[in-house]
Amino acid sequence: MRTLLVGSLWLLAFAATASDTLRVGSHLLVAGDSAAKVRELLGRPTRVARHRTRRHGRGVVVVTPASESWIYRDSGHEITITLVDGEVAEIEQRP
Repeated sequence: MRTLLVGSLWLLAFAATASDTLRVGSHLLVAGDSAAKVRELLGRPTRVARHRTRRHGRGVVVVTPASESWIYRDSGHEITITLVDGEVAEIEQRP
């Protein structure tokens, strides 16, 4: 049991950190900011992943808003900015 607890704590310590703010130099990027502001502060992303999902249920197709994940890699760190309808929805940092 103790081994399971210690293992779980290690996973939490190295897991990705999601938040709604990111300090970039003397500026702050927050959820709700535009894609243009992300581009201004962080530049061109290393990679862009586009997401579009459809859910089917009981004869109805629901299409969620298009979203993109802009991935930035720098000196061993990865920052993922998720944009929904051109606005920052989530900021995730990985060591």
